[in-house]
Amino acid sequence: MKNRSHDVAYDIHKIPYFGKKTSFTCGDKYERGTCEFIEFLTCSIVEEGRRFIIDVIPIHPAFDLSMLMDRSLTKVRQKIKINHVFCDRGFNRVKIFKVLKNHCVKFLMPMVRNPSVKSAFDEAEFSKSKVFNNFKVGGEKVNLIIVYAEDGVKHAFVCNFEVEEEKAQALYSLYSKRWGIETGYRNLDHDFRPRTTTRNYNIRLFYFLFSCCLYNLWVLVNICVGLTVHGRIKEKPIITAKLFAILLYMVKLDYST
Repeated sequence: MKNRSHDVAYDIHKIPYFGKKTSFTCGDKYERGTCEFIEFLTCSIVEEGRRFIIDVIPIHPAFDLSMLMDRSLTKVRQKIKINHVFCDRGFNRVKIFKVLKNHCVKFLMPMVRNPSVKSAFDEAEFSKSKVFNNFKVGGEKVNLIIVYAEDGVKHAFVCNFEVEEEKAQALYSLYSKRWGIETGYRNLDHDFRPRTTTRNYNIRLFYFLFSCCLYNLWVLVNICVGLTVHGRIKEKPIITAKLFAILLYMVKLDYST
């Protein structure tokens, strides 16, 4: 994997927590019946058929997200070459822009619509795409790109690499590679992560890390099956997550009898 570059995506994975607030839960907006969550910063490869989770860092309420990003990128760059880093709007912070730039990686993320971005939208009203180089966000310079999606909705992205205005709409397709990890996390939560009501954080942490290992094993098995049967890595998994979980359970039963 070190001989080629990979597109990766960062995400904050939130597990709902129900019960009395503890020191390890993070408060957030009301969602799925709670305002408390156990959170993890994750980094995943976002290429079809190779969506491995390659780094996980627990998030504590007192931790600074930019510090965790710096720590994660340091580890990840020792293992793979990074082509692009994709983040969602939750990473729209000047400190994170600086961390990404310091690691010399190309990043792309949607931009929140603050007053200065709204002004850029007005300026790009009659354009299919518009590039604003050296756009200042909290004193940090980034490139702001306004593009029309196929559905006719305008989107704003920020990045740190040059984009030709006539090719700016390709950014929407490029960023769409990140959406695949959402499906992967649903598989992880529904098919691989054990259910528990414990308040012991060590157990919660182990369960999540173990489920990430199972998820990666599932991805690896599909790669091996695809190469063996079809001679190539299939974009969609041949063995579903649910079937893989059932097969693991059957293997466990065989070893326990």
